[in-house]
Amino acid sequence: MHEEYIKKIFNECSVGRLLGIEICEVKEGFAKGKFTLKDKHMNVFGSSHGGIIFTFADQVGGACGNSIGRKTVLVESAIQYFKGAAAGETIYGEAAYTYQGKKIGRIDVKIYNDRYELIAMMHQISYTSENEHSPETP
Repeated sequence: MHEEYIKKIFNECSVGRLLGIEICEVKEGFAKGKFTLKDKHMNVFGSSHGGIIFTFADQVGGACGNSIGRKTVLVESAIQYFKGAAAGETIYGEAAYTYQGKKIGRIDVKIYNDRYELIAMMHQISYTSENEHSPETP
């Protein structure tokens, strides 16, 4: 639908730009992103901070949710962490709708490293409004 537009607005998002998150692909009901971790993204034990991984997953999931052509916002999310990641590693996120109702949907996000080892999984419950995206959408 509005794949290039959604990719553009999520890549221009101030939080995504602050961290260095890139949304690489958007198709209806799917999004993929990547993110290179830096020293400033590490926790006190030298591994990726959970809040940083959460924010990355949220950004990729948000792009997926909005890929259906209507404004979609997060209602609830939960994340499970399986493995840490180190500074210098590039991690990837893939988000896909697993349920899409008229207004409520579920998006599952997988975060993994370049060896396809699962770092975290997030599920999101989203609310989709009746407002369609347009090039003028802020």
